[in-house]
Amino acid sequence: MRAITSTTPEAVWRAALQARGREWVAAELKRLPGQPRDPLLDVVFEEPYPSREFCHRWCAEEENRFHPFSWSTVAAGVLLVLVITCLIHAVSARRSMQVEEAAQQMADAPVAGLPPAVPQPAPPTNDIPTPSGIASPDSSNTSPPSICAYQSFATAQCPAAR
Repeated sequence: MRAITSTTPEAVWRAALQARGREWVAAELKRLPGQPRDPLLDVVFEEPYPSREFCHRWCAEEENRFHPFSWSTVAAGVLLVLVITCLIHAVSARRSMQVEEAAQQMADAPVAGLPPAVPQPAPPTNDIPTPSGIASPDSSNTSPPSICAYQSFATAQCPAAR
């Protein structure tokens, strides 16, 4: 591709089109009928004149200057951002799940250096406990134990303390 200097006709055309603006050039192309090879006389007032085809290409270049990517490239970029976002959320959820599992395991496991947990007492019942000196209810003696079975000190009713 040849280098464009300020003396080439194309550089002069581009400067003149830039001075007029893309909207004006597009309006002139729509207003004036003609073939792609026909010169557009209202842009540059000295020969060589730019062709309608060159003016169409220049308008397309100016329009693409603000949007240099194709729509498929933009869609692929958006899709890539969505995939990366979903992966970040998945990794974050997995990590928080692992932290919760580790916390649960830490809560369930006994900690070294601490005394073992106090066992929970058995739920209350209406059963009468059998002291060691009295026969169990399974034996032939089916009468309930006396009040002295529950005493741990000597009284008038129960003179013998255990």
